[in-house]
Amino acid sequence: MNSSPRRRNLVAVLAATTATLALLAGCAPAEAPTSDGADNGTTLTMWARNTSNNLAQVIVFEYNRTHENQIELTTLPNDTYQQKVAAAAATGSLPDLLAADVVYSPNYVEQGLFLDITERLEAEPFLADLSPAHLEAASFEGRNYGAPFILDSSLMHYNKDLFEAAGLDPEAPPTDFDEIYDYAKTIQEEVGGDTYGFYFAGNCAGCFAYTMFGYLAAAGEEPFQDDGRTANFDNDAMREVLDLYKKLWDDGLVPESAKADSGSTWVNLFNQGTIGIFPRGTSNLLNLKDAEFEHGVVGLPAPDGSATSGFVGGDVLAISATSSNVEQAWNFIQWSLSEANQVDVIARSGSLPSRVDLADNEYTVADPAIQTAVQGLATGYTPSTKGYGNAVNDANGPWLRMVRDYIFNGNP
Repeated sequence: MNSSPRRRNLVAVLAATTATLALLAGCAPAEAPTSDGADNGTTLTMWARNTSNNLAQVIVFEYNRTHENQIELTTLPNDTYQQKVAAAAATGSLPDLLAADVVYSPNYVEQGLFLDITERLEAEPFLADLSPAHLEAASFEGRNYGAPFILDSSLMHYNKDLFEAAGLDPEAPPTDFDEIYDYAKTIQEEVGGDTYGFYFAGNCAGCFAYTMFGYLAAAGEEPFQDDGRTANFDNDAMREVLDLYKKLWDDGLVPESAKADSGSTWVNLFNQGTIGIFPRGTSNLLNLKDAEFEHGVVGLPAPDGSATSGFVGGDVLAISATSSNVEQAWNFIQWSLSEANQVDVIARSGSLPSRVDLADNEYTVADPAIQTAVQGLATGYTPSTKGYGNAVNDANGPWLRMVRDYIFNGNP
């Protein structure tokens, strides 16, 4: 598959074990560098989008526990985040810190919502080790306006217990579209009951993009080309993706509840052990730490199984251009990039650090599922287009209408 400016060649940056807020409160992270005099008891405001693993809350909790400064975090629904930011920008009421979806960052940078932090980042010795996709998304005309905050990658979960119960090899997940369908059908027919072979959130624009874009990238058909100016969906790979999902739906291998799922219950059924195959992402590994069934992960395949890929997503952390607490806000960003957070909080909680120089930490190397997920990062894809919010993530946008109209109505 041809490489593009948005394809990311990252090394192992994942973690294996997880910790709750209470457990984090009991650990003693390493000393982290801070801005001199900036940790002075200032109260900072911050917005982040809500996610299923609540990693932003975990990070802020640990910062507040170990610093004089305190952050008041507000989590916003992903589908209303853009509107909230736009309204606040129009009235000059943005918070001090914004943790924004990496795909929204190019817009916010060009609109002047983020403060230029180029010299601050360049002073850090690990700059070259930060996620390049996130840095690029937060850059404009050679200047940088944000740092990586949360990193994740889409992949395919599968329930090993259900594979075994259906007579399938639990160590041999599906590798192409034919196997995805055949294995899903076998699981449903052989196990029965409340078990289904496959699941997707059928009314969630971002959920479809987060998973389907991985199939497309693996097939060499990146959804956005020409630096985001050209949409690329009229191709055989997209048709094969939609055909697979329509067949799974038409043949009853997906529960009826999926059609109305806007993403709020996306992970529930798989995490309860009643779904065989489930495209999702690395962030769900945190939710599965106490699962009562064995599970595995594999990269999202091209239709013919010739390659795998994943949507490399997450969030960029930036200081708003209107903040009056710049030094204190930078103190939080600087700490968020330190080993104290990247390893002792992020990696320890079972999530992806955004610094590749910390990839050999004890948590990262301990879990086979995490190591498999790394393969998705090595060939991962991060879309970059200023129209992403309206065209793709908008619940009323053309992307979701296209996918739903094909899967549920058979209208190509």
